[in-house]
Amino acid sequence: MSIQPLQGAMTPATASAIRSANKRGGGRSSFDALLDAIDGPREGETVAAPQAAAELLRIEMMQSSLSLSGDAAESPGAETRAVENFLANLRGAKEFSRGQACAAAAPFAAPVETQPKASMSVAGDELDSIGATAAQYLGTPYRFGGEGTAGIDCSSFVQHVYREHQVDLPRTAREQINVGVDVAKGDLRKGDLVFFQTYASYPSHVGIYLGDGKMIHASSGKGEVTISDMNSGYYRPRYLGARRVV
Repeated sequence: MSIQPLQGAMTPATASAIRSANKRGGGRSSFDALLDAIDGPREGETVAAPQAAAELLRIEMMQSSLSLSGDAAESPGAETRAVENFLANLRGAKEFSRGQACAAAAPFAAPVETQPKASMSVAGDELDSIGATAAQYLGTPYRFGGEGTAGIDCSSFVQHVYREHQVDLPRTAREQINVGVDVAKGDLRKGDLVFFQTYASYPSHVGIYLGDGKMIHASSGKGEVTISDMNSGYYRPRYLGARRVV
């Protein structure tokens, strides 16, 4: 299935701060705006929009409400640490040169090469921007079949995030697993879609890979968009594969 740019994409009501900062920043990336909200502007630049700082504060405060129940068999505090590490990585991104590719191998399994490696390539700042867009949804309530800010399910969450980056994905995880190119476990990088077999015999859950074995996804067990460890006793045995769509 080919991926066509989406014209006139709808913007989620709760995910405007970074784009607002981008408009005010005179062409700077949305990821730069979020970083400025974290650490303050670089020399000679104006302060990012207050909305971006407020959005970051909302994300950081979300850490205190994360709990471990339902579908994730992780140790106490693991999910909170995952969110903290993700935010720390956003802060640390200023240390890297512009355009550097962000490629993190999955730590939970050794690669078994049975086919050519995924060949799609994209600038590292675009991959960071996808992660920043996904982070804006942290804490959004989970609702099976939901497609909006009042409640969203796993495949709709992925669809919304990529829609903001002009990538049109089908609606369900069962369809999304046929888009893009296949990615071996050892070749995973930030932004890849990761699929799991949960409540059904077909691909029934999808998330966005963040690196270091972590994914951001709409979790039915946690009841919200959260960050989970793919090494957990729940997700690791249910892993089906990954697809690269950018």
